[in-house]
Amino acid sequence: MRRLLFVCTLLCLATGAFAQQLVYKVPKHNQKDEKGRKQGLWMEEVGEIRGEPGFTWEGVYKNDRKEGKWTKSTHGGILLAEETYKNNALNGYCKYFYPDGKRSAEGMIVSSEIPGQKDTIFVVDLDTGAEKPMEIVREGNPVRQGLWKVYDEDSGKMTKQYYSLGEEISAAEAGDNDSIPAAVTPKAPVSHLPHEDAVNGKKKH
Repeated sequence: MRRLLFVCTLLCLATGAFAQQLVYKVPKHNQKDEKGRKQGLWMEEVGEIRGEPGFTWEGVYKNDRKEGKWTKSTHGGILLAEETYKNNALNGYCKYFYPDGKRSAEGMIVSSEIPGQKDTIFVVDLDTGAEKPMEIVREGNPVRQGLWKVYDEDSGKMTKQYYSLGEEISAAEAGDNDSIPAAVTPKAPVSHLPHEDAVNGKKKH
């Protein structure tokens, strides 16, 4: 009896310790640092916009800027996109899905501008007509780059598209010789020698 009680006590203690470890390992999300900047794992709910259904963003912030892989899902949990961010701009491999969960497209996106880059432009004051400087902060300009795989929604058939900094190019320009149809060499006319006709039971007239 004492042995049974001892074993039960050990099991309870072990179960409690394991549960505490599980609770401890669950990462906190939507946290800000002392400067009010978003840090770590975040989940953001986006409501319906101009008739488009809402969705959920999930990913990591570093100093208030998106970093690494971010996922976009419907409120019902269907994955819509997996995007890669660098310094708050799309920059890396991305995957997109149809509303039913089937693959839609995937490929590289690069940012052709540096996020956070500051430029000064001159604007005309409408009241005085004088030009005055104004500083603008760029958020990057994400464009498609390299091979993109695009999938038909009904058949799932994949086709290839090629891009150079957002401009679509041909397979030849991209250097993908496997996607270029090989030239068809016309067959030479078949000629029969006299002895072949004799063997086949044919007589040459």
